[in-house]
Amino acid sequence: MYAAFLFSLGSILLTADSSMHERPVESVRYKPGQGLLVESADGDFSLLTRLRAQMLYSLDKSDEWTQAFEIRRARLLFSGTVFGQHNKYKFELAVSPKDIGLEVGQGLTRSPLLDWYFVFDHLRDATIQMGQFKVPYSRQRVVSSGALQMVDRSVVNQEFNLDRDLGINVQSANLFGLDLFRYWAGVHMGEGHSSHTKGDFGMMYLGRIEYLPLGLFSDYSESSFHKESTPKVSIGLGYGLVEEAKGNRGILGPVPSDGGTTDTQNVTADLSFRYSALSLESAYFWRKGTRNPGAVVPIEAARDGSGFYVQSGYFVFSKTELVTRYGQIIPASRESSLNERSELGLSVNHYFAEHAMKIQGDIHQFWGGVQEFENGDTLMRVQLQVAY
Repeated sequence: MYAAFLFSLGSILLTADSSMHERPVESVRYKPGQGLLVESADGDFSLLTRLRAQMLYSLDKSDEWTQAFEIRRARLLFSGTVFGQHNKYKFELAVSPKDIGLEVGQGLTRSPLLDWYFVFDHLRDATIQMGQFKVPYSRQRVVSSGALQMVDRSVVNQEFNLDRDLGINVQSANLFGLDLFRYWAGVHMGEGHSSHTKGDFGMMYLGRIEYLPLGLFSDYSESSFHKESTPKVSIGLGYGLVEEAKGNRGILGPVPSDGGTTDTQNVTADLSFRYSALSLESAYFWRKGTRNPGAVVPIEAARDGSGFYVQSGYFVFSKTELVTRYGQIIPASRESSLNERSELGLSVNHYFAEHAMKIQGDIHQFWGGVQEFENGDTLMRVQLQVAY
């Protein structure tokens, strides 16, 4: 990885056009669903500006029925190229109350800075990405919240994902140009989203590979919009090691009650399938933690366990889709601090302009043990998304 980084960095220094003279603008055009694009005549500079909002109404029954109407997500994105077509960037702000973790009596708990990273793709097989971004560990977490088939991701993914962090990756979106393989290898700070202070040397190390035996396709956008005429499949395998993790879910979750840290090993395998109007998404997760307990007793057990979900969608009409999902979280043993949890959901989606403008309605049941389905939590939601 280190040699690939040095080689790629050398290519950046040799090929980047750092001259500061003015560049004439070749075009200013609007791309529906993507935003306003400004490009220089030589292609070395570009700026795409995009807005996205999700408005969500929900009915939730746990002990009693409650309701909420909220702006679930409010995003402002800038992306493009700078000093050369192979020097790319993305800057995204998230400003809704939930985006920034607004808590009554606590104020803001997260920075509105969602992503800021650079991608240097001078070398197809050793592309460099650096900054704050989604850790490329689990597929559904990397899929944009605006490109999901259901209102939100699976509770299984929420439990086991590795979220966002500051770091650097070496990767390839099309290894060897064969339209068959992708890979990512990265080192991250292990402090998570909104980290800005000095920390220890507990890092996060990541590796992921993907195999697409039937060729590349849009597997990082859920739903089968393109109605593939032949089957397409993407198989992914990821591993993450988080040393001295501060949260009980790695770089996520509260600090363990004893005040210590946890070394966690994380493994995931996932699948994405498309054919005609049918889509299928599935993933398996496994996590094993070794506690470094703090001074407080009793010592909190590691959140060891596994989980899986299966999600399938089908377009019953040209723009209307039915989606169903089942997921389960399974503690490794009675000693694990992870709780058993299951989900079963059904969604009806109508796409006015694919994911750029859609309305989604879903109903989910969440429960603990096998006999607790009827006493579980019921959640019903309707969400409108517009991106432009």
